[in-house]
Amino acid sequence: MKKNLLAIAIAIALPLSLFAADMDANGIVTKQSSTDVKTTIDRIEMMVKKKGLTFFNRINHKENAKKAGGPDLNDAELIIFGNPKAGLKLMTKDPKAGLDLPLKMLAYKAKDGNVYLSYRDVKFYEKIYNLEGCKMQNKMSKMLDIFSQRATLSPEAFEVLSQKNKEAAKAVEAAH
Repeated sequence: MKKNLLAIAIAIALPLSLFAADMDANGIVTKQSSTDVKTTIDRIEMMVKKKGLTFFNRINHKENAKKAGGPDLNDAELIIFGNPKAGLKLMTKDPKAGLDLPLKMLAYKAKDGNVYLSYRDVKFYEKIYNLEGCKMQNKMSKMLDIFSQRATLSPEAFEVLSQKNKEAAKAVEAAH
């Protein structure tokens, strides 16, 4: 019963949340994560690979600061990924879009003790690059929103969603 209620809550909240991404004046979207930094980025990496996107790198800023002898940083990890064909559509309109490509998402533990996930919304690129007539940024923006919603779910909600996805995949496979 408890799992069913959680599944219903996710089914209602996830589609509604796709329209709730607030972007700041610099095009940055920030969402609070219900898990730690590593788990948040692990989930994104898993989704990137599952979707067949190119995984370029994962940077652990805390570890790099420690190796450099710098000050102790809170946990912070950056993941870099993308689809070269999709990025090419933006870069053929304006090569400077390459400054923001490949895509990046940063999970970090803030001073308030919470973990957040931030990324620049690809829709913002329209304000800083000449992308007239290009629609790829809308698809990319939606993908980042979905990734961020799923990556920041509580462990229980993420498990329910993962189970529902597995069941759906089995149903599709059985239908063929």
